[in-house]
Amino acid sequence: MSSATAVNVMLAVQEKKTAAADLYRSLRQYIAVTYGEREAQAAEDDLDAVRQLRLDLEKPPDAAAASTGPRRDLLLSYYRALSLIEPRFPISPDRAHVHSLTFTWFDAFKPSKKASQQSIHLEKAAVLFNLGAVYSQIALSADRADAAGLRQACNAFQSAAGAFAYLKDNAAARATAAGATTVDLSVECAGMLEKLMLAQAQECFFEKVIGDAKPPVICSKVARQVNIPLGFLLCCSQIDILWIFKRSEIARQVNRRSLN
Repeated sequence: MSSATAVNVMLAVQEKKTAAADLYRSLRQYIAVTYGEREAQAAEDDLDAVRQLRLDLEKPPDAAAASTGPRRDLLLSYYRALSLIEPRFPISPDRAHVHSLTFTWFDAFKPSKKASQQSIHLEKAAVLFNLGAVYSQIALSADRADAAGLRQACNAFQSAAGAFAYLKDNAAARATAAGATTVDLSVECAGMLEKLMLAQAQECFFEKVIGDAKPPVICSKVARQVNIPLGFLLCCSQIDILWIFKRSEIARQVNRRSLN
């Protein structure tokens, strides 16, 4: 994770890394076998477009702040493509499905850990995680010293929270049901990141109120309304974040045992 300044800590999440996956060959083969070679040829342009999106996704992201916008657009385009692929191409180990395609993703916080699945749900969950991460990087790169930058940071943190919330409420459980995943894609981790991003968006709003030189009474009222969990942010900046995720994994195991 990255932080802004020592005076006013803000945190961003780094993207997950992935291994190569050849969607073109696997999907084309399924079309040819299921619908015929003519249909496979007709779909080649669309399949090539999806392949290019995946190849661009596999490239290491540029550290420059100017690259975060195109990276966000790439993730959004690829997620939309996956949403179109999902109902049309069953991806699973079943021999009657797209069975030669495996997605592999590495843990964002502990890259030595990885998960591999023959399931589009892992792919969609990882893309959502990276979308939230990129939004957090956009927010962190914004210059909060002026009103426009503060507004950009607030909006980007809210968008990051939205991506992690969708991951928590939808994609994380489906990926877990499809097979083993890394802890960063757990419901607990996604929920923690959602709260972190919302807290930082609230902090940006509070900074705006202070910057606008509002009366102390109004500043106090806004502070109570947004309920900024500064203690939580401080803990995230000082405590090994992996410890938090390890506790999350332990909690999941305990919950599973209690249900059995």
